[in-house]
Amino acid sequence: MRYDMRRLAKLSLIFMGLLFLLLLLLGRRAKQETTSEPEGEKITTEDVEILLDALGGELTVPQNEGKSGKTTDTAAVAGYSQKTVTDDDADIVTAHSLYFTYGQYEALCAQLVGTDVVLPDFSDHYESAHALLKEDWYKAFRILLAHLDKESSIWETTVFLLKVDEKRKEAYTETGAMQGAFSYCSAAFADNALQEMKVYVKNDVLLTIVEVLPEDHYLGSVWVMEVTGNRLDCFYRQVAFSAEVSDEAISQLPQREQIADLTFRNGALVQAKEQREKVHGRLLRLSETELEIEGEGIFELAENAAFYKLYGKLASLSHSDLRVGCADTDFVLRKGKVCAGLVSEREEADRIRVLLKNTAAGSSFHESVTLTVDGEKTVLRQKDMKVGERRIFQSGNLTDKVLVELENSKREEPFYRGSVECLRMEEGIVVVNELPLEEYLYGVVPSEMPASYPAEALKAQAVCARTYACRYILHAGLPSLGAHVDDTTSYQVYHNIAENANTTTAVKETDGLLLTYQGEPAENYYYSTSCGADLEDETLREEETFRAFIEAAHEEDVEREEPWYRWTYQVEELDEKQLYKRLQERYRAVPSQILTRTKGGNYASEPIEKSGKIKSLTITERGNGGIAQTLLIETRQAVYQVLSEYSIRYVLCDGKSTVKRQDGSESVQRTLVPSAFFVMDTDAKTGKDGETVVGYTLTGGGFGHGKGMAQNGAKALGKRGASCEEILAAYYPGCTVRSVADINQE
Repeated sequence: MRYDMRRLAKLSLIFMGLLFLLLLLLGRRAKQETTSEPEGEKITTEDVEILLDALGGELTVPQNEGKSGKTTDTAAVAGYSQKTVTDDDADIVTAHSLYFTYGQYEALCAQLVGTDVVLPDFSDHYESAHALLKEDWYKAFRILLAHLDKESSIWETTVFLLKVDEKRKEAYTETGAMQGAFSYCSAAFADNALQEMKVYVKNDVLLTIVEVLPEDHYLGSVWVMEVTGNRLDCFYRQVAFSAEVSDEAISQLPQREQIADLTFRNGALVQAKEQREKVHGRLLRLSETELEIEGEGIFELAENAAFYKLYGKLASLSHSDLRVGCADTDFVLRKGKVCAGLVSEREEADRIRVLLKNTAAGSSFHESVTLTVDGEKTVLRQKDMKVGERRIFQSGNLTDKVLVELENSKREEPFYRGSVECLRMEEGIVVVNELPLEEYLYGVVPSEMPASYPAEALKAQAVCARTYACRYILHAGLPSLGAHVDDTTSYQVYHNIAENANTTTAVKETDGLLLTYQGEPAENYYYSTSCGADLEDETLREEETFRAFIEAAHEEDVEREEPWYRWTYQVEELDEKQLYKRLQERYRAVPSQILTRTKGGNYASEPIEKSGKIKSLTITERGNGGIAQTLLIETRQAVYQVLSEYSIRYVLCDGKSTVKRQDGSESVQRTLVPSAFFVMDTDAKTGKDGETVVGYTLTGGGFGHGKGMAQNGAKALGKRGASCEEILAAYYPGCTVRSVADINQE
């Protein structure tokens, strides 16, 4: 019995020992499991600091307790600090100092105690010394954004990184809301070129990379500059970049100086498809969706088609930079659509294409056109032509012209130099006159300035007209109709008055001269007559100051004796229906310039629906020089704002009331009041019946929009002996007269 008891006690001790060892082993394994660090991409301390700085700097990155690593400022980009980590003792960067730890995260959460911001608790997954995973940090950061970024200044977007310039701290991005060169903060950007990624942005500065996306990225119509071994040097959207080629793409590399479609994966080129099919010819017409090439036909534009200037400095162009009427471009095709254009040489801007409008109908299209060339008469009718059919008429003799008879036209000289093209479009026949720029000016200068004006004034007008035309040759005003300009006041009046020896001489004596600003053709507007106001004078923005100025004459003004120098325009019986009709017409033409007051007191661009009796008409804002910029129309049912000098002049012109000039002569203005340099009266004497406006009087000066050269001022200066160059200098300070040949050589 004793033996059995001793044996049982011995076995019990062995069992208890084994149980203790088992519990110890399990405890150690459990401890190991709780202390193992989560696997995945970790968030760096640098990126946390960048994002907290972007939030405003109230939250700071806590230091790791008991670690020698510490953060020190090394650079700042666009106001956000970039930090690195140093180890004072060993001069090495440790994992604990490079990455943001969960202990630091908990200390950050402690900074939010007492606020309504509660960040996620990840304590089941981390020990204090563990590095926080990127995905967990961004879960928390989105909560911080929602509570602390009240103005939503930090936002997330997707970009493809073409290239990184570490010296300039710039990243060149493509696609998404950000395209171009942008400053960046996180050092991670330098390691992720040719990758698509989600990023955080503030003030157009790339802050951090949220996630590098695994998807392939496609770039269409890239200009391949050079191929060297397993590297491509490319150009795309103003950015030159290099790409390493993966093994799978080595066999399909494109040739140098060709267009290719490229696909990238994990920062390397994995697919390249060269596009070699091309057509060449004169560009006759260009719209947002298609273009027409002489001798080749009409081609649809591929989505995101790319265009490149290959001569001089390599550059990307917009499709609007293509020169209508020029044959300087190879068009690259992909599946029958134009995917790229290669502008290979500079072509002189010496020919212009002018749309001859149907002035009787106020349209760009004609139902019929009669043309006579070398004695042979042709009548073209819309119904007899197929859509897309183009007919060209030109004399066999260089000095003979084409007679063009348009419906109800009142043109004084319907004989046109150069060629006349008639294109049948869906809406009717489009008529375009193509001719040398200098010969175009023979028909413009007499139509824009009387041939009796002093020779130097005519020469100044010729330089202005040439410069104006040149700008539109470089960037066509009517590309979808195949024209640079039309023949009306929308651009420059052409062939409204016959050619004249005086004006032709002025064109020839200024042959090729342009007015330039910083090396480019200047924006050189011109108009009829100045009221004498200094367009830089801010004091004239005040209503009473301007009223005193415009109601008086000033002897020092060069146009003091011109009839249009001062005038009055009186509407004795306000036609409310006509005024609302004109409001609606301007709304349809330029919605942003006709605004309606909303219930909240703000103004919005909305269709004009409510009318009624007019309670007041007031100029509420003037620009420098006193020009009217905002007209307030208050009715019993609505309040409207009319913006811009042109829209104000249009709305206030009833088409039947008389303007009385300072010399006593009178004129009926059909479309616009003479200028926007006027004051308005609607008091009891001139147009108010109780609370209703029944008429108004404008007291003003000058004729035209008031920008650039005043033609009657040029006449007065010419009479005083001023040269062409002196006249231009008076009206276009900072501009230089240069030869177009000199510009073309640059």
